[in-house]
Amino acid sequence: MLSNTAFRNVCTFIFSFTSVLWVPSTVSGAEVLEEVIVTATRRDTNVQDTAAAITAMQADELAVRSITKLSDLAGSTPGLHISDYQGDTSIFIRGIGTPVIIAGNDSSTGTYVDGVYLSRAAALGPAFFDVSRIEVLRGPQGTLYGRNATGGAINIVSNRPGDEFGGNLNVTLGDYNLVDLSGAVDIPLGENVSSRIAIKRISHDGYSKVVRSQASGRGSDDVEDQDQLSLRFTIQAELAETTTLTLIADYFDSDDKSKVFTYASSGYAEEVPNWYASREGQATAPYFAFKQTGRATTPGSRTIFSDVDYQSATEISGVTLILDHSFEVGDLKVSANYKDTNPYLQNEFDLSDAFVNVYQREEDHEQWSVDVQFTSEVGENFNWVVGGSYFEEDNEITNNIFGDFWEPILIQGLTDLQTAGVLPPFPVVIPQTTLCCDLHLNGDQQTEAWAVFAEANWNISEKLLLTFGGRYSDEERDGHQVFELSILSPTGGAPARFAPEILFFPNAVSEGRDGVTPDPFGFVVAPVDGPESFDAFTPKLALTYTVNEDWIVYASAQRGFKSGGYNIGSNQRVAYEPEKIWAYEVGLKGDFLDSRLRLNSAVFHYDYTNLQAQDSVQNQPIIRNVGKARVTGFELETIYLVSEHVQLDASMTHLNAEFTKGELTEPLRPAPITQEPGSLVTDLDGLTLPRAPDWKFQVGLQAEFSVASNPLLLRLDYSWQSEIYYTVFNIDAASQDDYGVVNVRAEYQVDDRWRVAMFGKNISDESYFTNQILTGTVYGAEFVGTLGAPKTYGLEVAFNF
Repeated sequence: MLSNTAFRNVCTFIFSFTSVLWVPSTVSGAEVLEEVIVTATRRDTNVQDTAAAITAMQADELAVRSITKLSDLAGSTPGLHISDYQGDTSIFIRGIGTPVIIAGNDSSTGTYVDGVYLSRAAALGPAFFDVSRIEVLRGPQGTLYGRNATGGAINIVSNRPGDEFGGNLNVTLGDYNLVDLSGAVDIPLGENVSSRIAIKRISHDGYSKVVRSQASGRGSDDVEDQDQLSLRFTIQAELAETTTLTLIADYFDSDDKSKVFTYASSGYAEEVPNWYASREGQATAPYFAFKQTGRATTPGSRTIFSDVDYQSATEISGVTLILDHSFEVGDLKVSANYKDTNPYLQNEFDLSDAFVNVYQREEDHEQWSVDVQFTSEVGENFNWVVGGSYFEEDNEITNNIFGDFWEPILIQGLTDLQTAGVLPPFPVVIPQTTLCCDLHLNGDQQTEAWAVFAEANWNISEKLLLTFGGRYSDEERDGHQVFELSILSPTGGAPARFAPEILFFPNAVSEGRDGVTPDPFGFVVAPVDGPESFDAFTPKLALTYTVNEDWIVYASAQRGFKSGGYNIGSNQRVAYEPEKIWAYEVGLKGDFLDSRLRLNSAVFHYDYTNLQAQDSVQNQPIIRNVGKARVTGFELETIYLVSEHVQLDASMTHLNAEFTKGELTEPLRPAPITQEPGSLVTDLDGLTLPRAPDWKFQVGLQAEFSVASNPLLLRLDYSWQSEIYYTVFNIDAASQDDYGVVNVRAEYQVDDRWRVAMFGKNISDESYFTNQILTGTVYGAEFVGTLGAPKTYGLEVAFNF
């Protein structure tokens, strides 16, 4: 059922739709739908002839939908859910994705920029500017885009330099003091050599406000603001008639307070009567003894009580070299890339103006990659593509959580160990200090991966095409765990380790791998039990039947693979296992009504095994493999030219994504008194996968007519999705009810050079969470997350020269 808000939004849309249909037809508009060329199959193809579920948008379509950042795509793409979590772009496609809790984890969607795989989620959002085209491939991409692509792949293609001097400049002003300056200029550098410089500078005030205690005297600050700079420099040289060399250098820098936790709920305390009186709930008592001395933030509020100075700073740089060479029998492409990604933030998740905790998160990441592909000429009956890739990365990961309430927890823990005979008797006295304690969920991880792949198309007959191929992937992972508790230095020096205490537990701290044993609390500082290797063969088979020149039907089966690895920042020294998926899909793609109606649909079924589920266990973000899940659903995308001047587009996704086998310890659900606290095992069979709404749809209406002999374009978009859960245990306290978002845009083309537009996003000011995470028991076992942007509006002026 639609909520009241969603119902009002639908009524608003229907009213606007009816009104716009009466627009006079006075502009010479498109009479048929245009072809959309994509590179999803590693060669240029018409998306309507490609046997895969693909949503592709060119730069002009992104602009008219006011899509200015990667997360905006979710409202216009079936089956796609994107959120920003503490600077990481978290992507789910058809219910397949990786919940991000701490830094350092891999996405289940492979994201590529100009053909280069980006490993770190912090680098995805900043890459989205000066975009020529974006392609969203739904379903596992085990053959052509194999690395960790169990959910799908996203290809971002930037603009290439033009042969003549020219460019564009866009200025956008809006509420929250938005100033968005972007532009690019093409500069010829000589015969057969051209260059392009693209820049984007954006800033706005905060969507939320941090309010501090009066006693602190520090007043309040805006947070969720933005202050970012993006640069890209491209040189393209035609070395010969058949050879092109392209150099792309990029840089991103941000310095703001954009990364914010918003209070969502008290978690299990809302699910279980008298939960705080249970053994599991009683563990939160020291935390609340401090938090309740101050003012606490209410659920979903953008007025945040805090005592922490918020900081966000990210610096990313990279260089890509691409060689394209044509032979008589085919085309060779070689890409080499280096990327350096360094995000940093400081905030808090207790969300009270008492001095309770400080959260610091940082990555120091470097990656190197080389990709080679050779694509045959398109023959009458047979063509193919073969290739290989090498990838290497080194990532130092920091997740520090300071809490000023550890003393009673440590005293109780040490006393319990004495009672159990683990420690000898001694007076347990820990002086109260505001410097105790800093929890370190840190470490480093190294990855080395290589793969070879091949895919071929064989025309069995004039109408029947067979596609088959496969990829072999091999990865090796290694790393080091630093899971410890420290007391800060009063002079600002290095902290002193409190746990693990080597006097009692000497094997919890080690330079070597052998004989390592975490202390009874799980603290350990040592290399992982590795290195560990993972490999897989991921085949693909598809049949495409061309009914006529306007529509096709296809059926495919393919396997996806996401590597195992190490959960850095925990006591997990043994690697978690890879997850694998078999995907079966039947689709139809066609243009009808004299190419005025485009209809693409797909029915799919996934068998998903060994899922990598992440949760908070004993104040650690633990990754555990879970048995099996099944995803079954269908999608529909359509564009209809109602007239030369009115276009209607829509999409819909239905998912039935649920676990079919698997049990996990649910540590915060009260266990029977005969069991240890936190030991209750929950059967996941029948529970819904996180971030997998049963229903999602989008409707867009676009109309164009003449004002003073120049075109005026109006567009209205409405997107809606049903309830989703944020944990595998499907608790209501960690969910998001159904919601809908309305965007509008009016754009006037003054002349060949000037364009003016007004836009509004989320004009009904819908409040909704894009993600939520569970804090540890020591930190209250509460849920915090990120809210979607509030209602915003602005004016955009564009100039081409």
